[in-house]
Amino acid sequence: MKKRLSLLFLVMWMVTPHLYAQNESIDRYERFKLLQKRYTITIQPMQLLLNNSLRIDFETRIGEGPNWLQFGPTLYIAKKDDGNPDYCYYNNDFYRSWYEFKGFREPFSKMKGGGLDVNYKRFIDPRLSVYVATGLSYTHLNLNYYGVRGSWNDYTQDGLSYHEYNYLQGWQTQHINRMSINCYFGHQVPSRFKFLFDMFVGLSYRHSFSDKDKYPFNKYKFSYGYTGFVWMTGIRLGIGIK
Repeated sequence: MKKRLSLLFLVMWMVTPHLYAQNESIDRYERFKLLQKRYTITIQPMQLLLNNSLRIDFETRIGEGPNWLQFGPTLYIAKKDDGNPDYCYYNNDFYRSWYEFKGFREPFSKMKGGGLDVNYKRFIDPRLSVYVATGLSYTHLNLNYYGVRGSWNDYTQDGLSYHEYNYLQGWQTQHINRMSINCYFGHQVPSRFKFLFDMFVGLSYRHSFSDKDKYPFNKYKFSYGYTGFVWMTGIRLGIGIK
């Protein structure tokens, strides 16, 4: 009997610290879970500075777990000088008249458009701060530019068929439709207050469709009509709503 009691106390002595640590971990998870609001609204200031766009993210928690659903509508709008252009596009290339172009995407006169990102987001640590996310996005853009493009035209004269190469010069508009697959991870600082700060980095694959007889705006990785893999990074600032 004494041996059995001794064995029981030994097992309890070994198991109790483990149960205490497990309960402490669960309590900590529940405590940090309370810090996360059920809804969040954020903006991405880097998009406004670098991409001529304004994006507002709306997020909602799925149930009571670490899973979230994100909707990110984006508005693109920019306007340059409409006077005599200092650049000109010729079919699938462009040149500058006054100075050599130095930048990370092709110039344009006007741009407008919109897009929508839909992402699934999951926190992967007990603090509910580190997360992974994946999703899809669609963007439609209209870019106005000054260019020269040529095309072959067929016509008949005196019973004979002729081919003539004509040039069209002036202001033109390129229509771009872009589909993207996004995968990224980030760190969202938990806070008892409504303020939210989030940093993320990841990879995106973009495929763009544009008018074939106009300049495609796809020369650089940051071009609006680029097709291929690009790095994505940003900062989100906003508030949480219970």
